[in-house]
Amino acid sequence: MNSKIASSRVLKIALLSATVIAGLPAVSQAQDAKSPAAGDTLEAVVVTGFKQSYANAVRAKKNAIEITDGISSDGLGRFPDLNVGEALQRVPGVQINREAEGRDATINLRGMPGEYARMTPNGQAFAEPPLLRDNQGSPLGAFNSDIFSAFVIQKSPMANAQTGGLSGNVDLQIAPALSRREGGSMKAAYEYNTLGDLGAPAVTVSYNKVFSSSLAAFGTLAYRKENFRRDSILINNYAVLTPAYTGLSAANFVAKYGEYYSSTPCTTGSSAFCSYVAGATGTKGTSGLYFNSQTRQYARMNKGETWSASGGLEWKPNDQTKMGLIGYYTDRDLPKTRQDLMINGLNAGSIITPVGTPFKVSDGRYVYDQISFTNPDALMSSRLNSQHQASRGVMANIDWSNENWRLAGVLTASGGKNSSVETQVDANTLITAGGNGISGTLSTGRDDIGDYSYTITPSPVTGIPAGTSWSWLGASDPTSLYNSPTRAAATRRLQLTGTQSYAENSLYTAQFDAERFVELGPIKSIQGGARLERASYTSAGYRVYAFGLQTQNITSAMVKQAPYVDDFFGGKGGAYTKNWQVIDLDAFLDAVRPVTEYTASGGGLSPTGFNIRYQDDNYALRNYTSDDDNTQAYVMAKYDTELAGHRVRGNVGVRYENTDNTLEALDQKTPPADGIGTRNSFSWVTYKNKYDFFLPSAIFAADVTDDIVLRGAYYKTYVKPHPRQFSAITKIGSRTLDTTLTSAAVAVNYVPITIGNNKLKPYMATSMDLSLEWYNRPNGLISLAVFEKSITGRIVTTSDPAILCPSDGSTWGLGTLAWDGTYCTSSQSTSSNVLQVRATGSYNLDKATKVRGLEFNIQQNLDFLPGFWKNFGGSFNYAYTTSKSAAIAPFPGISKHNVNMIGYYETPKYGVRLVYNYRSAYDLNSNGTFTGGSRSVRPRGQLDLAASYNVSDRFSLGLDVYNLTDAIRFEYENDEDVVRTANYDGRTITLTARAAF
Repeated sequence: MNSKIASSRVLKIALLSATVIAGLPAVSQAQDAKSPAAGDTLEAVVVTGFKQSYANAVRAKKNAIEITDGISSDGLGRFPDLNVGEALQRVPGVQINREAEGRDATINLRGMPGEYARMTPNGQAFAEPPLLRDNQGSPLGAFNSDIFSAFVIQKSPMANAQTGGLSGNVDLQIAPALSRREGGSMKAAYEYNTLGDLGAPAVTVSYNKVFSSSLAAFGTLAYRKENFRRDSILINNYAVLTPAYTGLSAANFVAKYGEYYSSTPCTTGSSAFCSYVAGATGTKGTSGLYFNSQTRQYARMNKGETWSASGGLEWKPNDQTKMGLIGYYTDRDLPKTRQDLMINGLNAGSIITPVGTPFKVSDGRYVYDQISFTNPDALMSSRLNSQHQASRGVMANIDWSNENWRLAGVLTASGGKNSSVETQVDANTLITAGGNGISGTLSTGRDDIGDYSYTITPSPVTGIPAGTSWSWLGASDPTSLYNSPTRAAATRRLQLTGTQSYAENSLYTAQFDAERFVELGPIKSIQGGARLERASYTSAGYRVYAFGLQTQNITSAMVKQAPYVDDFFGGKGGAYTKNWQVIDLDAFLDAVRPVTEYTASGGGLSPTGFNIRYQDDNYALRNYTSDDDNTQAYVMAKYDTELAGHRVRGNVGVRYENTDNTLEALDQKTPPADGIGTRNSFSWVTYKNKYDFFLPSAIFAADVTDDIVLRGAYYKTYVKPHPRQFSAITKIGSRTLDTTLTSAAVAVNYVPITIGNNKLKPYMATSMDLSLEWYNRPNGLISLAVFEKSITGRIVTTSDPAILCPSDGSTWGLGTLAWDGTYCTSSQSTSSNVLQVRATGSYNLDKATKVRGLEFNIQQNLDFLPGFWKNFGGSFNYAYTTSKSAAIAPFPGISKHNVNMIGYYETPKYGVRLVYNYRSAYDLNSNGTFTGGSRSVRPRGQLDLAASYNVSDRFSLGLDVYNLTDAIRFEYENDEDVVRTANYDGRTITLTARAAF
């Protein structure tokens, strides 16, 4: 399907829907003309369920000074969505990241990745589950939404708001005790996932106790079992067809395929895709012919549970004073999450026979979508990928006010943790010179994964042969075991490896605010405050390898057929192969442990009990503690006046922040001698850094009429680069032979170096917002917002030879260095053995990235219509976002167009809601070998349904169906016919019973 046509159709339907809804106010006004005469008061419309949720959001938006959007619970103690992230994506400007396989529910906000947004509970900074990877936001899937009352996006924060949200602040609100009605509720739910026929129960219990008009308490406890799966087909890499791949002689290859290859050697000025073969004609093209060189069938099972809770106490001893205490807790633990992959690669020694005619791609390449092959590298990979996210905190506040003053104080303490612990076991049949007896066929399906086809024989294609004796061949290949004492004679390989990432954070704050009410012309009050903050982040990381395993306990019985083969991809993945084996990880890992420590590296085992690979980035760059001591102060003047007969209110302020950062990290003193490295190469070092900022802000809200509000904002804010993205530590890699530059006379080796930078500064943004809002009738809204953000300080790689090739050799232990305009050469070189340094480093870019956007929102209920029609309502929102920079690529994972269409029908007895979300195409960066190089995501729409039935005033039933359209997520490379990844989640159906008491 052509995504451009699909996008056009969706946008046309969306605009038509918006026009229909926008036309409703005219009908409403015509009917309002017959309503009570001037001076009469219209009664407020009392709503419940879906209507209440949307009405509360409109009311909150209208009452705020700053530009906000949000969503509240539906009055039945729920957000009618699968998780917090799914709920937030209904808000204009929010996009959910479906790349996250484990329902982490990270979001993008206003054209920027999630790490540019600040999450707050009740307006306070907190220690959320910390980030483990780039471009992520807080994993909102770690929280059960039942513990919250509302979510509000503060798109134009004021001077007193928490900084750190370049794109905005996402406030997770927990209502205080005295605002709640007395009583309790209980919810029991059962979630059914059609993919894999998987079920999971959930229970929530809450109770609010009002002891008196001045004292109340509340508590909520929520449990949810996690049991769901995602299936994927990955076409990881497209390689150029060569004579060696086909088994043809050079002359026969040219005769058959030469019209697709360049007749002259490719130069730096050649097109992006150029392949030269001697004797070629290039009459049809010069890119060469491409084919898929690695195919993966992949299933991820997510198993575990989530416990979340919130509670609080509030006391109002007199009319001037109020004191409150709110705590929250969440723990999402998925220890049995596992990934099973069939990975078959076509590498040197494999033979490929193209089938059919190549198709031309929009980027100029010619690609075969069908091939047959022999002698592949056939591999099964089973990975225990335990996930654990947690956060807990407490907030204590006191407020006092009289006619002249308002004083407030807040103390908070919070902590969070996040871990992703992978233990990977692979078994593969190797490519051999005489052939390994394996053959198969592949059809990628191009832009329709339903046409994918894969066959491979014999069956089983790989495994662990009984009676095999396994050999570890040394530090140059530390993760592998072979069925021979030499690599050349081996036909089978076992691999044990895995990345283990751990992070913990804590945050302690004390804040005091004072507001003096005055009558200084338009200025009605002056408010100021101070805040002290101590934030700590601790990171630990490891990569493990296969030395010391008790290989005598490994048996062939540890291999079994993949349990997913009968329902893989929900039957929508074409003719996938069922010749797919997996490893019984519990049996295997129990059998090979405890391991023998590798004493040559200084010993040491990871938390999972395997030897640590010290030279790997996950150890060398991921073990540190970062502490921030922040001092913050602000002052702002609030005004309320009239201009030309129109009320104008707002504030002008400035915020000052000072940060002292201390980083204690393991730093590498000497280059590694082999592929394992040694713990003795590292020692603890301390870095100190300091920065401060003045952050002005100005916000206004003007009542153009009684129903139309114009808001505007100007403000500066910043966000710190996350420590896991850009390390302060320099990593020196192992010497590697450059086979391209090496000749018979001269061997050329190089050492890769990642240069640490402990002087990187935060990103800064100057923002301007404008919003026009028409509250055309009770609980109705039509709004248009535009914004621009100018972001400086984004981090890019440097090309400065003074940094990448310092003449004194820095502290790298490779002698002095010399730059010849192309290569950086070490003084340790000889005439026959050249040693080069290949370094990379980062710095803050002065040139700005401009992010611009438009957000259009219509929300209406039709209760002004007669009879049946008054029960209808709905909303439509559309967001358009672009980002441009002259010196750096746009933000990854951001769609230019995002649409939500929501319609509901609700009576006092029952209600039904349909929600359609659409995202246009967006680009993704390379994410390592798992997904391959950079790619794009095809536009995708998803339809969800929610229904409720009130059996009585105190008992109701609910039905929710997510992904009603059974949509597939699809990635491609430059052209949709060049498929890269297809993800399938199936439908999720939840049946819920709620009782109030």
